[in-house]
Amino acid sequence: MKKIGIIFDFDGTLVDSFSNRIEPHKKVAELITEFLKKRGIKANYHNILEKVIRTEEEGEKRVTRSRDEWWKQIFKELNINNVPEDFVTKLTNVYWETLRDTTTIYQGAPELLAELKQKGYKLGLLSDTDFAPGWKEKRFKSSGLAKFFDTYVVAGETTPEPKPSPQPFLEVIKRLNLKPEQVIHVGDNQDTDIKGATAAGIDSLWIDWQGNPSGNRYGAKAIAKGFPELKDILYKFLGIQK
Repeated sequence: MKKIGIIFDFDGTLVDSFSNRIEPHKKVAELITEFLKKRGIKANYHNILEKVIRTEEEGEKRVTRSRDEWWKQIFKELNINNVPEDFVTKLTNVYWETLRDTTTIYQGAPELLAELKQKGYKLGLLSDTDFAPGWKEKRFKSSGLAKFFDTYVVAGETTPEPKPSPQPFLEVIKRLNLKPEQVIHVGDNQDTDIKGATAAGIDSLWIDWQGNPSGNRYGAKAIAKGFPELKDILYKFLGIQK
């Protein structure tokens, strides 16, 4: 069946929210260091920064993405108790504010979305929650890309379950008024994007930034090695003449 709808992931697919991740790390480390010093606790900014970076790396590996929980883990390691919840929330908000302001759109993304829209494709955005309600929507809208999309779903907020549950994928196609076989999903994470799309009966295109040695584990129908290849691979799959 002809594809008439395309679902895009956000982080790592349309925008680069990873290259400058050190900036939110620095902001959080600065605030934690100041907080400790005000309490009369000896604190070294560089040591705190290392903890912030390591905690994020470990959290991503465990797919534990609540920033509030990350900061609480750091305080636990430092044997600091009774940290006010509003300060933990402040750290998370500063993290996402800084990331929002340092995220860049991949070159060619607005043009690609505009072309697909002009060609009559229905476009949906599906991205996982940032585990801070409302922040993914804020980041998406501030990117300037929202105008190209017919609908968007924040998995874990719009729907109870995040990726790779098929639930949010099916919610997007329901909103687009399409069937699974009429849609292709484009994402950069095998374990959430490709696995979830496959579970929902949706074909997928995988952006394999790292040249993953484990290969195509969940049956992506096409693979692009980074965003610069995406348009050619996607157009070939869809049968679009450039």
